[in-house]
Amino acid sequence: MTEQAIPSPASAGQAPTIEGSLGQRMAKGALWMVLARAIDRSIGLASMVILARLLVPEDFGLIAMATALLALLELFGTLGVDMALIQNASATRRHLDTAWTFNIIQGAAIGLGLLALAVPAVHFYNELRLEAVIMCLAVASFIQGFENIGTVMFRKELRFQQEFKLLFCKRLAAFVVTISLAFALRNYWALLGGMIMGRLASVGLSYALQSYRPRFSLAARSELFHFGKWLVVGNTLYFVTTRCADFVIGKISGAHALGLFNLSYEISNLPTSDLIAPINRATFPGYAQKAADLESLRDTYLQVVGLVALLAVPAGVGIAAVAEILVPVVLGPNWVEAVPAITALSFYGLLLALKSNNHYVYLALGKSRIPALLALLQLIILLPLVVVGSARGGANGAALAYLAAQLLFSPISIGVIRHVLRLRVAQLAAVFYRPLIAAAAMYVGTRLLVVAFEGTPQHGAALVLPLLTCVACGVALYAAGLLLLWWVAGKPASAERRMLEFVGSRTRMTAR
Repeated sequence: MTEQAIPSPASAGQAPTIEGSLGQRMAKGALWMVLARAIDRSIGLASMVILARLLVPEDFGLIAMATALLALLELFGTLGVDMALIQNASATRRHLDTAWTFNIIQGAAIGLGLLALAVPAVHFYNELRLEAVIMCLAVASFIQGFENIGTVMFRKELRFQQEFKLLFCKRLAAFVVTISLAFALRNYWALLGGMIMGRLASVGLSYALQSYRPRFSLAARSELFHFGKWLVVGNTLYFVTTRCADFVIGKISGAHALGLFNLSYEISNLPTSDLIAPINRATFPGYAQKAADLESLRDTYLQVVGLVALLAVPAGVGIAAVAEILVPVVLGPNWVEAVPAITALSFYGLLLALKSNNHYVYLALGKSRIPALLALLQLIILLPLVVVGSARGGANGAALAYLAAQLLFSPISIGVIRHVLRLRVAQLAAVFYRPLIAAAAMYVGTRLLVVAFEGTPQHGAALVLPLLTCVACGVALYAAGLLLLWWVAGKPASAERRMLEFVGSRTRMTAR
């Protein structure tokens, strides 16, 4: 008897939702994910602007303490089963059902772990309110374990329209609950309520949008564990790398400084993460299908990182350039002291975005050990810098430590991906140099405008027009510089050309 295959639209007698070549399907998938992320972050930005005025930094810091603990426990138990299912071209029902059973076990273990650590966390942070917050998150984690694993097929089969529906509806439900509670309670329970609602909505929607019904099984446990063991190590190290400041700042400087750092991180990485994360999410299934052809995989990778650089470089540099007037407008006067942290973390986020796609190449090739070892090296570089930076400068010191560590680590990361894909330095330089030069010109021009507006009263309403002016001029400078450099280079078949072709096709469609 043969194993039952995972249900798909084709096997169910339905027409595929996406047609065309693999490259076209990857591109369409990336567009769906960018759209989902854009809407998600638009909602998130609106939520942030409202919450920053209804709540105080201490509220954000308190939730950050609890979620840091939750994220750590999640990573210890995360085997990356969704990645394993996507990477495995011959995955069957037993793989899917085993992955679902793993997730339930993980959710229960995380819930119990949170309950066990609630009281120690109270003593570690000297924060009595943490106990109730952590207990609520424990219940939510247990429920989330039952999410329908069948939704992973949306990505495996490049059906990103369904993935879009899932992400959008979940985000909208969390937003409505968070804002309603914020107006009613004016404290950290609004943030917690929104998080719990998001997890509950995710479970319900996963069964409403996907007809697959999983069963309890551990039949494929050895195969999934073999793929995921290095992901557990790598993800845990990555968590400690990105969230160690939560523990260090929370312990040394308290909830206020931690709230400043976390919101600074969120704001500064908003453009880069929102533009790049959905592209990475959409390209991994395509990488997995091209893993057997290194030359094709290398060409696709260069196309993807070209697009990443085109979008991430001006986004990160732009936030750093206008931070002084962005913060009073978006966050209000309570957050002005976060400007240095936002500036430093914007450049950190830019460097992070440029190499974020490397991780998916390694996973597609089945080399999950590489990102784990790189994460360990990055942690070794970062941790002592964060301890010193946090002790001497609080949130701003920690932000500078993150930037310094990323500057030291990035050349190593580039060297590894060059070795794995057999890339030449000239190939990477051709992808990166035009966006970097154009963004440098944009930064200089925008900073001159920011300095010119220094006499403007430093409150939100008066700074709206200067902020919009700086953003518009920055976009114009970057676009003009990028196109000029592309023209001088002989109009190569690069990310610039693909972007122009895309804009041209959308313009023609609109004209009709």
